[in-house]
Amino acid sequence: MRRWLLWVVIVLHIASVVQARDNRLTREEKREGWILLFDGKSLDGWRVAGDSVMHSDAGWSVEDNCLKVEWKEGKRNRNIISKQEFADFEFSIEWKLAPGSNSGIIYHLGDAFTEAPPCTGPEYQIIDDLGWPVPLSEDHFTGVDYAMHMKLENKQLHPAGSFNVSKIVFRDGHVEHWLNGNKILEFEAWTEDWYDRLRQSRWAENPCYGENRSGAFSLQNYRDCTLWFKNIKVRPL
Repeated sequence: MRRWLLWVVIVLHIASVVQARDNRLTREEKREGWILLFDGKSLDGWRVAGDSVMHSDAGWSVEDNCLKVEWKEGKRNRNIISKQEFADFEFSIEWKLAPGSNSGIIYHLGDAFTEAPPCTGPEYQIIDDLGWPVPLSEDHFTGVDYAMHMKLENKQLHPAGSFNVSKIVFRDGHVEHWLNGNKILEFEAWTEDWYDRLRQSRWAENPCYGENRSGAFSLQNYRDCTLWFKNIKVRPL
């Protein structure tokens, strides 16, 4: 076999092995109590906002072992919500986006059967920092607690088309946002500072923003976006 052909075979084999490891828990993760929220094959475990089931025209599908969202004009285009709810947790997800895309991870989501829940939770923002068509304000960049906490440190974001790993840790009101192995943001929920920020934010008129002590996760389907998610898992703390 020619050397170049041998290298092609090796690369394809490595790629297949890596993909085979996606959306699976290791023995150690199982011992630690991790729960897989996406199996790489189906949309089981998720529902659309406003219903208890998944809709075929909501913009979500499975592609290449990933949970894909693609906004389609004229379709229903819904956010999706995990069927399981959590209080204190460590949540991890891998994602990549097409240029100019925008999404987010909402946690402690309340009243999850309405499309625009009155008791929404904090949001880990996901967006194309460099390719968004207009300049972003500081509360919109990837990794912020959307419209609430914006000061990021040690941020290393992979460009559009490459996978990033995001992690959210919530324990007794202490919150950490991680990106690609670095802690980029931390804050305390329900403190005097938190309520001060809330009164000055876009959520000021929301009657119960962030008040839930437990709730579901939501992934957003935002206008004209295309994103892929995999290795979505959570460990109750």
